[in-house]
Amino acid sequence: MKWTLLSVKRGFGGRLVGSPYMKEMVCRACLLLPSEIIQEVTSRVWIISSPDDAWAMTFQGEEIKNRHLIFLSEDLLRQDEEQIFYTILHEIGHVILKHRNSIGFEQTETEIKKQEAEADRFAKKYSYNARVST
Repeated sequence: MKWTLLSVKRGFGGRLVGSPYMKEMVCRACLLLPSEIIQEVTSRVWIISSPDDAWAMTFQGEEIKNRHLIFLSEDLLRQDEEQIFYTILHEIGHVILKHRNSIGFEQTETEIKKQEAEADRFAKKYSYNARVST
C-alpha cells in the first residue's frame, strides 16, 4: 500500500485525537516509516494531545484495551518540525520495540537507559528520512 497523509489519518480512525496541526504532524512523521510499521502504528496506537475544541476528554478502558497510548504535549507541538518528528518517532519506537514502562512494576535505571537508547536509535534512523526528503 502506498501511504498518504489522508490514508494514515484514516488508518488511525478515531485514535488520533488533537488539533489539526498535531494530526498533520503525526501523519507526516508516520510517512517517514516503512509501510509495515505505519500499518502497525495506525491499527494499534492512540496518539492524543489537547484538541482545539475541548478542555478535557474521557476514554473508557475498552477503547484503549490492548492498544498503546502516546500523549503529545502542547509544548512539544510548539517546537520546530525536526524536534516534533523526532519525538513522535521516539515514542513510536517504544511501541515497535515492545518496551514497557514502570507502571505496575519497577525497572532498573539500566533497563530504562537501554530502552531510551533503543528508542533514540529508532527515531534517528527514521527522522533522517525527513532531512533527506526535504
